[in-house]
Amino acid sequence: MKSRVCFQWIPSHVGVFGNEEADVLAKEGSALRSASSSELFTSEIYSIHKAIANSAWKNPPTHDWYAENRPGLSLQSVGTRSAQTALARLRSGHIKSLKFIDREKTFSSCPCSCPASPAHIIDCIGASTRQLWSGEGKGLVELLERHGVMDLV
Repeated sequence: MKSRVCFQWIPSHVGVFGNEEADVLAKEGSALRSASSSELFTSEIYSIHKAIANSAWKNPPTHDWYAENRPGLSLQSVGTRSAQTALARLRSGHIKSLKFIDREKTFSSCPCSCPASPAHIIDCIGASTRQLWSGEGKGLVELLERHGVMDLV
């Protein structure tokens, strides 16, 4: 089966009042210098900044110092989420046993009947603050679990 296709140009603006004048003005306008590109609308500035922000957070950082082992804490932690949460709470002092009653800090009781403050919990399980702030978090979590105070942290 053969098909025949014909193309035909149909002038669409012929006889439209003012068309020739609009064509002349458009030709003159295209010859003019363009406006300064430094003038942007607020919406254009917003769009540019939004695009930069969106592309920046989607690309992971390439700095190797994020995962380096060095003194202090790194941004990459080992252990389960609950262990990481317990260590973060213990480091910040905002443990589960902390309650505010009449704007006063109060703590639940430790199994040894003392107030379960972060300092007491560390002392009670025989750990040190050096263990808390060093990379020895796994051993500290094991001590918390062994002494049955993980639910207080």
